[in-house]
Amino acid sequence: MAAPEMSALLKRSKRSVAVHMKTECSKQHEPQKLTDLLDHLLNPEKPIDDFETLDWCRWLISGGSTFEEFTKTVRQYDNAVTCGLVWTANFVAYRCRTCGLSPCMSLCADCFQAGNHEGHDFNMFRSQAGGACDCGDVSVMNASGFCPRHGPERQKTQPHTPGDLLSVAETMMPRVFLRLLYHLRDNSKPESVDTYSVAMQDAEQFLTFLHGLSDMGAAMRRVMANALTKPELYAQLTAVSESPGESKWYYVRSKANYDTAVGSLIYPHGFADYEDMPGLNQKLVHTTLLEELVFWTVKFEFPQKIVTLLLSLLPDLSYKEAFTRAFIQHYSRISRVLVNALDRQTVANRVVHISVQLFSNESLACQMVKEYNLLYILILSLNHMIEGILTESTLQDAQQNFHMVVDCSHEAMKEHCYWPIISDLINLLSHKEIAHQFLSDSKLVSMWLELLSYFQGMNLNQRELHQHVEFEPDTYYAAFSAELEIAASPMWSLISHLRNQDTITLTKTMIQVCQDTLQDWFDAICCKESTNPNPLQLTFHLPLHRYLATFMVQAVQYQKQDLLSIIPPERMLKSLLTHLLQIQVATTEVFCNMWVRNGMQIKGQAMTYVQCHFCYSMVDADIYLMQVCASKLDPDYFVQAVLDRFHISDWMSFDPNPSARSYKMEKEQELSMVEGALQFFTMLLHVRTYLGMTDKELTRLEMCTLLFVNDRQHSQLMDLMPEKSGMTGHGKDLFEPTLKDVANHKAPNFEPGAGLQQGSYQPKDEIWEQEFDPVTCVIEGCVIRMISSQHGRYTEFLRKKRNFKGKSQPWPPFKPPGEVLECYRSMYRILHCKTLHSLLFTVLQKTLKDATIPESISYYAIHLLELAVTVPNPGNHRRMKPSQASVPDRNYKEWFSGSDIFHNIRETIRDVEIPLLHMNLEQEGPMSMTIDTSFEEMFQLAPSVLAGPSGPITAAHSGQIPTILSTMHSSTAGTQTNLLTVHPSTSSALPKFDSRGISTEAPKTQHIPVNESLLTILFKLHAKMAGKGNLYIPASVSAKTSQDTSVGDGAHFINRLLDKLCTKNRDCARAVEDLYNSQRPKEGAIPKKGKATDPESRRRKARERQQKLMEDFANKQKAFMKQAMDTGDGVDAGPSRSSESFDDMSEEMEQEESYDCVICNQSTPSTGDRPIGLVVFLQSSSVLGHRPQTDTRKVLTLGDKTRQRITTCSRVQTKRLETLFKHFEETSCQTSVNIGWEGGVLVQTCGHYLHLDCHTSYINSLLEQGGQYNLLVSKGEYSCPLCLQLSNSVIPILPEENKYTVTKPVSSDPKQMVRDLADMMVKRPITPRSSSVTKAMGTMMENLTKATYGAFKTYTSSQTSESVLLFVCSVARTNLEVELLQRKGDLSVPLSTSRKHCFLPLLHVLSMHSKILTTKPYTDLWSHITGISCSEETTSVSLYQKEVPLLLKDPVALFIQLVLTLPATIERGHFDFLVKVVYNVVFIQSLCIMTCKFTEDEREAWKRGRHVMFNTLEGMLSHVITRLSTSFLYEKDEVDLPAICQSVWSPFSVESTVQELCEPFLKAAALIKFHFFGDEFPSKTEMTDFQYLCCYLKLNVIDSTVIPAKKLTSAAMCVQWVVDEPHTLTRAWCTDLVNFVNNHPSDGKSLLMVNTHWFSPHLILLPDQYYKIFQAYRKKTCPVCSSIPKDPCICLICGAFLCFRESCCQQTHVFECVRHSIECGAGTGIFLLVTGSIIVVIRGPRAAIWGSVYLDEHGEEDRDLKRGKPLYLSNERFTLLESQWISHSFDHACKRWIWHQDRL
Repeated sequence: MAAPEMSALLKRSKRSVAVHMKTECSKQHEPQKLTDLLDHLLNPEKPIDDFETLDWCRWLISGGSTFEEFTKTVRQYDNAVTCGLVWTANFVAYRCRTCGLSPCMSLCADCFQAGNHEGHDFNMFRSQAGGACDCGDVSVMNASGFCPRHGPERQKTQPHTPGDLLSVAETMMPRVFLRLLYHLRDNSKPESVDTYSVAMQDAEQFLTFLHGLSDMGAAMRRVMANALTKPELYAQLTAVSESPGESKWYYVRSKANYDTAVGSLIYPHGFADYEDMPGLNQKLVHTTLLEELVFWTVKFEFPQKIVTLLLSLLPDLSYKEAFTRAFIQHYSRISRVLVNALDRQTVANRVVHISVQLFSNESLACQMVKEYNLLYILILSLNHMIEGILTESTLQDAQQNFHMVVDCSHEAMKEHCYWPIISDLINLLSHKEIAHQFLSDSKLVSMWLELLSYFQGMNLNQRELHQHVEFEPDTYYAAFSAELEIAASPMWSLISHLRNQDTITLTKTMIQVCQDTLQDWFDAICCKESTNPNPLQLTFHLPLHRYLATFMVQAVQYQKQDLLSIIPPERMLKSLLTHLLQIQVATTEVFCNMWVRNGMQIKGQAMTYVQCHFCYSMVDADIYLMQVCASKLDPDYFVQAVLDRFHISDWMSFDPNPSARSYKMEKEQELSMVEGALQFFTMLLHVRTYLGMTDKELTRLEMCTLLFVNDRQHSQLMDLMPEKSGMTGHGKDLFEPTLKDVANHKAPNFEPGAGLQQGSYQPKDEIWEQEFDPVTCVIEGCVIRMISSQHGRYTEFLRKKRNFKGKSQPWPPFKPPGEVLECYRSMYRILHCKTLHSLLFTVLQKTLKDATIPESISYYAIHLLELAVTVPNPGNHRRMKPSQASVPDRNYKEWFSGSDIFHNIRETIRDVEIPLLHMNLEQEGPMSMTIDTSFEEMFQLAPSVLAGPSGPITAAHSGQIPTILSTMHSSTAGTQTNLLTVHPSTSSALPKFDSRGISTEAPKTQHIPVNESLLTILFKLHAKMAGKGNLYIPASVSAKTSQDTSVGDGAHFINRLLDKLCTKNRDCARAVEDLYNSQRPKEGAIPKKGKATDPESRRRKARERQQKLMEDFANKQKAFMKQAMDTGDGVDAGPSRSSESFDDMSEEMEQEESYDCVICNQSTPSTGDRPIGLVVFLQSSSVLGHRPQTDTRKVLTLGDKTRQRITTCSRVQTKRLETLFKHFEETSCQTSVNIGWEGGVLVQTCGHYLHLDCHTSYINSLLEQGGQYNLLVSKGEYSCPLCLQLSNSVIPILPEENKYTVTKPVSSDPKQMVRDLADMMVKRPITPRSSSVTKAMGTMMENLTKATYGAFKTYTSSQTSESVLLFVCSVARTNLEVELLQRKGDLSVPLSTSRKHCFLPLLHVLSMHSKILTTKPYTDLWSHITGISCSEETTSVSLYQKEVPLLLKDPVALFIQLVLTLPATIERGHFDFLVKVVYNVVFIQSLCIMTCKFTEDEREAWKRGRHVMFNTLEGMLSHVITRLSTSFLYEKDEVDLPAICQSVWSPFSVESTVQELCEPFLKAAALIKFHFFGDEFPSKTEMTDFQYLCCYLKLNVIDSTVIPAKKLTSAAMCVQWVVDEPHTLTRAWCTDLVNFVNNHPSDGKSLLMVNTHWFSPHLILLPDQYYKIFQAYRKKTCPVCSSIPKDPCICLICGAFLCFRESCCQQTHVFECVRHSIECGAGTGIFLLVTGSIIVVIRGPRAAIWGSVYLDEHGEEDRDLKRGKPLYLSNERFTLLESQWISHSFDHACKRWIWHQDRL
């Protein structure tokens, strides 16, 4: 098209051009005009992000419609079988295990919610690397889980796409993709680090356009796929002529850039040897747009937008196959990008994101493996990556070692660069056909095992002997991850397909290649069968050993092969044992702190080795191979090898003069190594993991082991159950039934103060008894903490449930070994070998003589001996030989005459022969000597140095030389005469010594007498453990039944062993009986001496002496304190308040109440010189303001519903105050009501006292220390020194002398009482007598003022004394109302918690400041209330204009003001009279309110009762109606009610309503009286609330006559007028009201009718299932910033939707949730985090995670929704949260607070 034509075309409207082009395309396939237009628009020399170009493309492809309309139209023809929605990291998706056929199956939220998954095993999760929705894919999930929009049936029901709808798209699409390729070619030369990222930013809008096309559905995707996959299109579009014109030079340069880029992306060199194999020729030849696009995706390091675009087209099956081929074509180059990329982790995630979608489909994966040798590509790629990070191995002898091993410190290892390739390999091997193909290719198997040999011996640890490592390496994380991921995971994938005999050839192939590769490795490290490894080296990584072990297990257990047909030769078994045993030895050394200089990381390695995710692949496989070695090697060789490798031969030696240790250890370490060796034998004989256990048995065993250590939550059990590297070995089919069988569910504990417990499981009692076996915990790596925890819980169970009474700890109840496959039974031969019997003899003999040997060594030895007795010998008994007189030291194979345990146990070892030559050679220097040398000669020391208080030091005392008893009788008596007697074998004469103590005539050998057999040792051990007089009595003597229970102490288990010996062997029975008969008389002969030497007795006596000393010390301390503190006659219950005479006062002041200071611990009264203070915590609260007017609960809105608006106390009171301010003077308004419904100050106490000077010193010390992290000491915060509760102020306790101010006596004349009270209001003392107390009260008032926010302190602009007085009085009101709320309005019921009260000292502080702030006395108001003039200047009925009428005032506020202005020393009579006077006002006010509720007819009817007596309800009601009927108060009544409602106000209902209206005042007055005078509330028996309160306040006492509660039927009966003509007084009150109402009828009525009864506040009612909240609010838009919050949250107090931790909605640098906590809760906010399911509490400047009110079916939280299980509302937790909010106890209930710094 010529330039003028093009220009004209571009000037036309885009819609008309698009319509024209669509018409042209419907006529011919590629119209020239459209081609020319695209040449112009998609010119690669123009910027790719040109807006005009993209807009033209949208119009053209839409064919004249708008792009949005076109999208909607195309989606109507979306017949996609699968969803294919692609997501990136952090996307919330679902996984249903019930529906899934593949473990990788995932669903988007829309498909999951639309499908039917009720009752399924599903979870919600956040995607780590990205994924795609599998809905509709029958190869991945069951069709029953599909949503209605997807599935194979979809194509049948969907209409076909019209031919012309996508005609323009078909023409345009190849050109659009070509434009993207040109852009990528232009930016292929990385000129800087961010070249690729900048290029992708430029293409952002272009790729968004392509994504929009892909989102149109299957019809458009098919068009895009065709454009990408047709070779002819690519050839046509990318062809460049050989002699291009000037206009074509760009394309030449582009082709050159492309060729350069292809050449720069090289492939691994290892592929060159396999070029002849299909698919392994790595030369790149691109034939389609898709292949080149994949190339650029790899080159540009997998840009997210391109990856997502390529994946979004996968629902098209032809495209999926083409894309898979292109991906495999570039796979070898991807492995290089994984290592060299700038952001390796991101690239790895995106590679896995792609490959998991391609290789999860079995048919496609199999096809690719066959056509492209995909397994070779993966292994060669991985091999190249690993070969680049090799280093020389230093295992064994570094000089002779030519093995190469991976360098675990390399970045590629630390960052797991290999993971994508391994992930793909595992994914492929999960398909049975591919796994079999892998195993059948011996060349491939050899390649794989040679690769794994690089990991043999990696991360080698060298034990530090001299100084601590400077920097602890962190390479072990990389090493363990590599073995698990590279070696173990593919191994288990392969093994899962070898479950029957048909595949035995494959298994044997792997076993054979394993043995060959292992032999190559042994040769490389120069390891022979006789080689001992370097004892100072340790590596946990032997993957080839573990491959051999697991495939041997598979062959024997599942494929029924004979062990002999696959077992390695004996020479190799010995080599295999070498390094496996080294791990066990070194692990024991690590836990003995012998590797402590290597840092904590070495212990981390030892614990990781046995950790649940590794144990099946590592320690269990190692144990199995060692069990095979024990089965096939000579048992004496095996046991001796273990003893040598554990370095305990020196300890076992009987040499009394031990030479220099060949392996240096402390004594405790040596004993730990002995215990480790015994543990090893026990573990070897008991562990059956790979010896024939079924999956069901294994699941039960592992679960019980975990539960024995600790009670576990369900999720903890799921996480901790050992697994075979991702294989679902403990799926629901085994896990849930087993859990139900072995454990009981323990429901969460929701008691306040006990913390938030979660649901957990604990073992059933019968499981403890029948299945507890401590060996399983030993397997977990000799972790002392776990073993002690397990044994402690077992002991607790025995004492609680089975009444175990023993003083000593019970021994572990080792169970007999379980059943194993027949071919493994030969390992029990080690129980019947002479070396093991010698070991047990030595251990038990030393245990008998040395009290310092731990008991754990005893029970392991006894258990092994019992196993030898009970487990039959699978081999033949060794030939017997005559027993020797002497046995050679260290040569344990020669100690016994045969291998028969029943013979050996009776055989006596007379003495042990020690070669002196060996001893002399070992000793250096001139100090060699014989055993008879005296200690003084030996060390050339004075005798006095070696002599102790109880005689000379012996070998037993020194603890260095084992105590050896020559005869059986000497053990009990403790004689020391024959301890070191030696009989030289060559001469009986004493040796001679020269002047330096050197032996001149040394015998060649010496004999250490022993004269013990295993039987005699057992007998003595029993006597020693059982205590005096408890010899073992054979069954033949006592006719007792043998004990077979596994519960008991050491004596019990030895008793059981002896019983079994007697039962199983007649010779042993006779020997035991003879032994018993020989010992019986001798034991009784030395009771006292034996008792004295019993260690338990000595310990008991020591404890008794210590206890007696402590008691004496305590008594002396008490006497001293009593003498030092002269406190008079003691402390009385409390001072009397009588003030009748000074004499009485002086008597009572002697009985001042004392308080214990928690800082100085002195008990003193509060005095003016040294006042006492009460520890308190002040906080602002809006809980009262949230009380609703009706008993309706606010429900959390889901969806687009508007929030409920409920009338609350704060809203009503605020409107009331605004109305008063509008019509009356501020000063009058401020004395008529209270504030504090929002932001009121609440005072709480822990009940502890301290001196004010002590408190000052305490605060100063905290300030000097720089404060504490969790305290704002500068603002007065501190922790109570005793209970550590958060506190921030101190209320001074009024000294006793201030409580005896002379007051007026209680008068029986009411008028006199009025005058007396008025006089006390005027002449009362304002401040205490002590200046220090006055100052402390002032400080307390300042703290009260600072405790709340400015907006809540005053509601006027002017700061007057009345406004401050309003705040002061409101503090008292707030604390009264909060206590009433916590008592739930019923004063007869005590508080549920033992709450300490602080209202009275608070009242004293408020009273002082109230008197200071009062500008004029209350006498005028008092006269107006009583009707009696109290001064000459005023009359009782006149008030100023602009004063709030009395009947519109809040009577509780009025009463509090009067109480605060009176002295603190008023009597009960004064208080009761004050209540009666104010009650009159309350009653008349209630009648006024009542009349407004009547209809006109009802008022007329009640008005007729004016002739009734005035002191009745009818009379007073008639009087009130008469007075108010002259006003406009009744004018705006509603139209007459229907007749059915006319009888609603009966006399009874009127009476009930009036009483209800009076009750709020009565409750507040009663609570003040309770705190003021300490009068306890009596129990309420068959009384109404009104009757109960009137009786407590003495309102039922009329002229000294008490009206019984049951006869108190009318509120009018409690009215007691002071004046003679009360109707005159009430007329004045009503006149004031009428005057105001006539001017402002609406406001007057609203002020009179203001609500006084409020219901308890509640938090927002939440739905029963959490997913409803999650779905409704996860993507909800914030009403403030209009964006979707990253962390959305909901206020549980009001239901507001907020942004958490985001600055978008901040004001004045305060983030939204902090600001809302102030506005809504006066500093207290309770927020539910939508994406985390947890509750965050904000309290002032702090914030804490409270927990969650949503738990799963097992009673567990799911914080941050990591497990994604369905969550249900826990009513108990919700109630607890609500109660803590109402009781203001968050500061004490939550323990972990942070400073939020206004950033939440």
